[in-house]
Amino acid sequence: CKLPLSAPRTKISMDYLDELDNPAIQAFTELGRGIDFQLPSVTPTATINNTSPSSTHSVRHRRRVQFTYLFLLDDSPLTPQDIANILGFSRLPEVVIGSGEDGEAHFCRLSQSNVDSLDSWAAERYFPRTRFTKIQLGVAHKDSFELPILGRDPTLPQHRPSVSTSLVEKRICPEYPVYYFFYGTLASPPLLSRLFGIPESQLPPIKAASLLDGLIRIWAGKYWVLVDSPGGRVEGCVYPVLSVDQEDALRAYEGDSYEVVGARIVLDGTEIEGRTFRFAGAEDELSK
Repeated sequence: CKLPLSAPRTKISMDYLDELDNPAIQAFTELGRGIDFQLPSVTPTATINNTSPSSTHSVRHRRRVQFTYLFLLDDSPLTPQDIANILGFSRLPEVVIGSGEDGEAHFCRLSQSNVDSLDSWAAERYFPRTRFTKIQLGVAHKDSFELPILGRDPTLPQHRPSVSTSLVEKRICPEYPVYYFFYGTLASPPLLSRLFGIPESQLPPIKAASLLDGLIRIWAGKYWVLVDSPGGRVEGCVYPVLSVDQEDALRAYEGDSYEVVGARIVLDGTEIEGRTFRFAGAEDELSK
């Protein structure tokens, strides 16, 4: 496939530094100063084939999605075009511009397997001593190209991204405003006011709605989380998210144990398309 001439760009602020660990914060504060920083690799835990009774409590399944990283372009010999070619992307990766007191910095948003592949490529071929700067984000995952759909198994042919469906994101029409379904603490005007920096009196109304093909489970013994359940129905509410900045604030609040998915929502008796946050952890972390 022919790649576009420029990568999609997203502007972010440094207001979400409290979502990062101390080394990542240091990296952000040194943007533009030639930093050479690398977080340790994080590998999702996989199922262990061990039949010993004493070890069964430690058996874990793989996460639904990988962690997300920002790959710093400003001190890297690689361009977005190079990254796309190395990783075999059919289009350029999303470029994120971060702004802070020391100016702007440019990143690509990549998955754990992507940055691991870049490290392997650099070590084996051209830049054996290069240490790429990448920062793990503690935000809910969102696919840059097309969203998975709640309650649909992507392994089935009719639900794969190559099949046309009205719910799969094509990134052609404007993304916003978009209705988000909330089922827990986010359905709070004071919280949304704080996250978005908008007075409560100026927030759009939160409306009662139902979510299709979902089910609420319990995570870590106390948190409500949403999982796939074809034919299921969850009661909650919807809120119109007006911009990528508002969506990023929600993703930072939810954290990397969740992912953004497309969803079927019933509002005022009419089915509409929207989004919600689905649990991205392991099945064995859930109860009920």
